[in-house]
Order: sequence, then C-alpha cells, then structure tokens
Amino acid sequence: MARVSNIRKTELGIGGIALPLPCFFPSISSVKTNLPILEYLQVLSALKHPLFLLSAYDLHRSQRKDLLRIERLLSGFSSNKKIILLDSGNYESYWKNDKKWDLKKYRAILNKTKHHLAFCFDSLHTKGDMNKISTLITKHVLRDQGYSSGTMVPIVHAERKEKFPDLISQVVDKLNPFLIAVPERQLGDGIVARAETVYKIRRALNKNKLYYPLHLLGTGNPLSILIYSACGADSFDGLEWCQTTVDHRTGLLYHFQQRDFFGNQTAFCKLKGIPYTQTTLAHNLNFYQKWMSKIQKNFSDGKSDVLMNKYLPRAVLLLLKHKIPEIF
Repeated sequence: MARVSNIRKTELGIGGIALPLPCFFPSISSVKTNLPILEYLQVLSALKHPLFLLSAYDLHRSQRKDLLRIERLLSGFSSNKKIILLDSGNYESYWKNDKKWDLKKYRAILNKTKHHLAFCFDSLHTKGDMNKISTLITKHVLRDQGYSSGTMVPIVHAERKEKFPDLISQVVDKLNPFLIAVPERQLGDGIVARAETVYKIRRALNKNKLYYPLHLLGTGNPLSILIYSACGADSFDGLEWCQTTVDHRTGLLYHFQQRDFFGNQTAFCKLKGIPYTQTTLAHNLNFYQKWMSKIQKNFSDGKSDVLMNKYLPRAVLLLLKHKIPEIF
C-alpha cells in the first residue's frame, strides 16, 4: 500500500498566499493563558509570524480601546499576507460558562473582522443518522459562509471515533470543502489510537479524486503533530506555544517557567530589557517555524519515517509500526 505522504498536497493557496503543508496555527485565547490577546498579537506581529488562530469570542469581549488596536494589527497582518484563521469562540464560551455567546454574535464578528479562514459555528449533535448529521453540518457551513469574507471550514464531531471516516466522507461529498476539521480529543484514547483514526480518515478522504486537507483542532504538541502528519493530517492549531516551553533538541514540552533549561538555544532568550514571557513566546515560535519546515521538507522528500525514528520513543515507534505500518 502506498504511503499517505506520497499523495498529499504540499501547499494550500489562500488569498494569493501559498501556505506550505503540513502547517501549525498558534492559537490565541483568553482561556488558560498568561497574557491579554492583544499582547499575543503584538508578539506575532513583531516576529512577522505567517499564520495564527484567533477566537471570535475574545474579540467580542475585548474592550473598545484594545479592539481598535487589535483591528489595526489584523489589518496589517492581512495586507502583509499573514494568514488569519478565525475560531467560532465556542471553546472560550464553554470554559467561561457564558451561555450568552451565540451564532448572532459570531456572525457580527465574522462580518467585521479581517480573516482568510473561519471555522463554522459547530453543532455538537452527534447522535442518529449520519446522513442527517452530515446534512446539518453542510447547512451550518453554508449558513455561516454568508457572513464571512474568508472561506468557511466545517468542523465534524462524531459520537464515536469509528464514525469519523464515513461521516467526514459524507460531508466532503455534500460540501466539497477547502479544508475540513475534527477535534483531536474525539479521535480516541492515547496517541496511537488517535493516530489510527487519523489514518483511517485520510484513507477515506483519499478515495475522492480531489485532495481534502485535514485540520486537527487542539493539537499543538510537536511530537503529536509529527505523528498525525505522517498519518495524513495537514493542519493543526494549539495553545502549547504559549502555555509551555519547548526543548529545541527533542521537541519535548516543559513548564513555561522552565525555559531557563534551554536559554542558550535561541538568541531571543538572551535579549535584554524584554520580559521573560515575551522572550519565551519568541523562543517557542522560532521552534515551531523550524519544526514545521523540517516536517514539510522530509515529507516532500518522502522521508517521514526519518523524523519519527529520530524523535519518537522506541516503544511508540514499535506500536505505530505494528498498528499503521504503511506510514513507515
């Protein structure tokens, strides 16, 4: 059987921008993070980072004086060909127990915020006939697209991981999406089980004549990104870049306050007069850019197994080789 990496897309064209695949969108959120969203955007802007994800909920809740500065930054990002992915805000509203966040408020943000891609206001209805569920997802995407200046991306939820391949295939048949997304947390228990599900989804998607890129929601661990990329995922977003600190040598994540362990790995850590948090974010973003470039190059060369053999623990490698031998 042919490797998944032999038939994958190597880039996405978005608004005249060629986005290399696989790619990682650093997520910005007001939940479980250290800084206001404006300050995260300022770091991304200062580093000229090429892409990121922003929550519509956080924009809605921003004070007017901050929102004006955020809008100026987003306008600058857009004009400088940086890719903005807008999230529906359901993650933040859930953790903040905000029952007032709704589709109407999301539409208002969609309508006035610069972005290239946006996730639909997803439905958590996962029980019953799959045809009805896929039809509902399709209706939601088409409904939200009318308020977006960018491209709307469907999010697929499933009652059980086994349902994902067929359900996603049905959504693709009905919608012909630019990109399709699933939450990592619903793909199984443990990294190997989730990797198997990703591979099964990719096999199902590859039965189509067109290639449909797959986005994993909430995946920011470098080694997870590597494994899922090998299994056929193309795009990721996560908060790890601003919640932890990364060892550039191993790709392993540590507590945010342990960046001193790796203080000599990037020039950012030696900068004077800049707060610890901002230099740590720069240290992490520098890693993710190099990490994704490394994955992109190895996959385009047909050598995805080289990185996995180098970075993954032997026990995980053996399990992956047993469960999904086709990716090696």
